[in-house]
Amino acid sequence: MSIRVIDNFANINEQLEIANYINQSKDLLYRFYTSSLSYKEYETKNTIDYPQIVHLIFSNDKIQNYFLFSCLYNLLHKNKLSNFFIKKIKLNVTFPHPDIDKKKHGPIHTDNVSKWKSIIYYVNNTDGDTVFFNKELKEIKRVTPRQGRAVVFDSSIRHTACCPVNSVYRQIINFVLYK
Repeated sequence: MSIRVIDNFANINEQLEIANYINQSKDLLYRFYTSSLSYKEYETKNTIDYPQIVHLIFSNDKIQNYFLFSCLYNLLHKNKLSNFFIKKIKLNVTFPHPDIDKKKHGPIHTDNVSKWKSIIYYVNNTDGDTVFFNKELKEIKRVTPRQGRAVVFDSSIRHTACCPVNSVYRQIINFVLYK
């Protein structure tokens, strides 16, 4: 079970290029998403469902956003992860939730099978941590979002996001890769 945090996954110019595009583009199409607690098998007393908005960058072997895809593919290459096939890349944005405190988290889930890799790239500094769990749903690692940081992990590891409490929003880019 591998969870690796990479600070400066993107250098400062790359970070700003991605963040500025996301925050200033009028072309991004978002869809509203909520899990409706569809991950009941991994539910804990601190699990709550919360809405998020999602922008697909790459899905079903189709590039949905050419600008972001090219930036992100360059990051994969630079960080020696371009030898994987890309299953999906999406931008997730979450906001503070009235029922959230620092102990609460979203639905725990896995991204896929063990031979796949997942990456969470943090677009902005926020207080909405990513939390990783073992099979007994005991917390094993917590990663605080920092602009330019990424966490690379086996897609079979249970994880979830926390909504921000003090920040206005939490923006991450989620990659799912396979061999």
